[in-house]
Amino acid sequence: MTDRRVVVTGIGLMSALGTTREAVWHGLVSGRCGIAAVTQFDTTGYRSQLAAEIPAYTRDAAYSEKAWRRLSRSDQVAIIASREALDDAGLLEGDVDRERIGVLLGSGTANLMRNEEWFAEMRRVGVRRASPAKIFNHFPSTPSDTVAATFGLEGLKASVLSACSSGTVAVGYGADAIRWGQIDAALAGASDVLCRLTFSGFNALRLVDTEPCRPFCRTRKGMNLGESAAILVLEDLSHARRRAARIYAEIAGYGVRCEAYHPTAPEPEGRAVADLVHDALRAARMPPDAVDHVNAHGTATPQNDRAEARGMRLVFGERVRRIPVTSIKSMVGHCLAAAGAIEAAAVAMSIAHGVVPPTVNYREDDPECDVDVVANEARNVAVTCGVSTSLAFGGNNGALVIRRFDGKRA
Repeated sequence: MTDRRVVVTGIGLMSALGTTREAVWHGLVSGRCGIAAVTQFDTTGYRSQLAAEIPAYTRDAAYSEKAWRRLSRSDQVAIIASREALDDAGLLEGDVDRERIGVLLGSGTANLMRNEEWFAEMRRVGVRRASPAKIFNHFPSTPSDTVAATFGLEGLKASVLSACSSGTVAVGYGADAIRWGQIDAALAGASDVLCRLTFSGFNALRLVDTEPCRPFCRTRKGMNLGESAAILVLEDLSHARRRAARIYAEIAGYGVRCEAYHPTAPEPEGRAVADLVHDALRAARMPPDAVDHVNAHGTATPQNDRAEARGMRLVFGERVRRIPVTSIKSMVGHCLAAAGAIEAAAVAMSIAHGVVPPTVNYREDDPECDVDVVANEARNVAVTCGVSTSLAFGGNNGALVIRRFDGKRA
């Protein structure tokens, strides 16, 4: 490990709030809820009919209509968000060594909708007549594959599959690859979209709300699923300085842990959350007192929010009541593998713009979630250091420490 510093120089976003970074950010700080009735498939008979779907978008200019149709929805949105991030950073302008640019993307349900379509076609016309094109999208690595191929990026490439912490872990691993000198820059983040299987599973587990979700609220009843592509351009500070790149924030450190408690339920006392955040802060060489914002996992399930609030108290003590805490899942839904990526982007933009997005739909304080929830309206905060947490099924937990760039040389 070297002392190379890693900064965020570009961001690309798609979610239910819009198909560009600025549209998503404006929706977040405006407190707009993107959760609505599902349109991609029939939800008759389900416990909930709600999700946060990405609205209609246009194909990337590098693709013909035929080639674009061959890609899965997850691949398509990953490409669009990656192009926006690259353009935002100006990373591919001029003479650039693409062998020193990596791609590390989280993936989850990803291309299962294409698998479902292929299986239905196979049942209808027989296996010999079913189109093989859809099954080529089967692998969860295809978002990373297609993004790397689209932009000719030949550095380190990896796909991270750690359930709902995938995007968080991908950003952490991307930062490590830069610190280790394997690459100079990376596209890091995730894309994930809806499919019937995932939607059915969360309904069967009774983890979804029939209303738009309300994290940390006393009357919370569960989550709403969402879709997102969130891509960050991570860059070695010296490399970014040579290009005179604009810097959103610095990736100071991260933590990854498995709490090994239960396949779907969090460790209830918050110890696993506290250990995770302490790991991330140690990696960042920063004390808990430096943190002035938390973008929480905040799924709006009774168990998760309670355990997460307890974990925050173990880390921050009484100061937890003075640290602005938000869950953007109240607006963009639970974006599964992409949840941590869009939340990391939100922290970076909060640092850059001095605004913390709200937790909307919030109605009533919960004594068991005794934290400073940014309720219903954005708050102007000069954030210097934010923590973003991802607490996934199987105990796949990750946390990022993102801080304001201090302007010092590498």
